[in-house]
Amino acid sequence: MDYSASGVKYLLWFMETRETVRLLKDHSPEEVRQMVLEKNIYQQKDRRRIINEYGCISRRIDAMPVKLRDLLFRADIGTSKLIVFISAMASDRLLFELVYEVYRVRIRLGEVEWADSALNIFFSAKAEQSELIAGWTEATIKKLKGTYTKFLLEAGLLRKEGGRSKKIVRPFIDQDLRQVLLEESMAKYLYALTGEQ
Repeated sequence: MDYSASGVKYLLWFMETRETVRLLKDHSPEEVRQMVLEKNIYQQKDRRRIINEYGCISRRIDAMPVKLRDLLFRADIGTSKLIVFISAMASDRLLFELVYEVYRVRIRLGEVEWADSALNIFFSAKAEQSELIAGWTEATIKKLKGTYTKFLLEAGLLRKEGGRSKKIVRPFIDQDLRQVLLEESMAKYLYALTGEQ
């Protein structure tokens, strides 16, 4: 999977992802796409925005094994949000690498502060490794930093503290989620969240 800056226009879309997975249980992807467009299930004002959102959510769902989709409805809200976040990581290489190389390392070291400097170092290192990322504008990188930070907050992996300060939260990993990730060869996503390995 190549790097992409398309994440600047995406959100985590937890509720929308759950609803789409629910619809896919009884309908084909094309039928669901039509329903999303005709009934405006995502409650967007612009048709293009609906199409882009469905495309992103669809890619994320495709990255989820069936067992993970099924768990999305049986699990508590916190675990369900982690599943949606994992699907975002599975479809966005840069997001996965950020979580694995920055968040995971901080969890392992027992750090509690999420500093903007860590994001700056990460993106600088990626720009040195990839000509594509090196060609991105500062505005694009700033938007990606903001988007990924929002994802981490929504998934419960960060918590806002007074002002701009953010604290790292070690997630509770449900045993069913752990088991599915290990069975489905998705251990690297588990380790990215827990700091294991």
